[in-house]
Amino acid sequence: MPGKIKALWYFCMVVVVAGFLMLAFKGEMKKAQEQSDVEFQAASENQKKIEEKTVQIDPIKLVRELNALGKYEEAVEVARKAGERNPDHAQIQTWWGISLVKLGKRDEAIQHFILAAKKDPTDEKAHLYWGLTLAMDRKFKRAIGHYRTVLEINPEHSNAYAYWGASLSAMDKLEEAVSKLEESLVLNRFNSQAYGILIDVLHNQRNYERAWKMVKKARSDNVSLPQDSIERLSKVFPEPS
Repeated sequence: MPGKIKALWYFCMVVVVAGFLMLAFKGEMKKAQEQSDVEFQAASENQKKIEEKTVQIDPIKLVRELNALGKYEEAVEVARKAGERNPDHAQIQTWWGISLVKLGKRDEAIQHFILAAKKDPTDEKAHLYWGLTLAMDRKFKRAIGHYRTVLEINPEHSNAYAYWGASLSAMDKLEEAVSKLEESLVLNRFNSQAYGILIDVLHNQRNYERAWKMVKKARSDNVSLPQDSIERLSKVFPEPS
């Protein structure tokens, strides 16, 4: 074979092999792209299912459960995400605030109670916890204002009367405190918080016999009482036989 023809033949062979390799490479690239597209679609569908499932979960129930378990940071995070998805949902704002209170961020919590009350003026829980948060900072008069609001929304809210009585007691208005605590127990005779606060107020009034009567009444209704209140009362006035 003449040299020129041989060289041309080699050149053609190189072109053919290179072309074959290029086509093979493109084929593999196409397969890889198709595989990538399939995987991306599957991942997108999976993410969509997760998001749909997440939306179906009641965020308020989840926040409550996390708070009950003492997982306050997680509760705040769940409330934050739910609040971003539902910016007009008053109850989410309320539970966001409650979680922040439990985390010790009271000033930040109040901002969420304010938002909840604006979005739903009938959200009694927002005002109740707003009042409790103020009371933690010894802002009792302002706290009572929110308990009043709760009772305007729901006149039979036993705990609102109990917390009102607690604030009055902290302000040394013991007679008024007893009155509110008695109203609380009229509405709910099994209210353990009202019983505990009332026994402490009667102790502070040195009305020991009546305090023991309230202890007896609570026990007859199988109401659990704070042990430290009983012990404090026992030290100054032993339980009558």
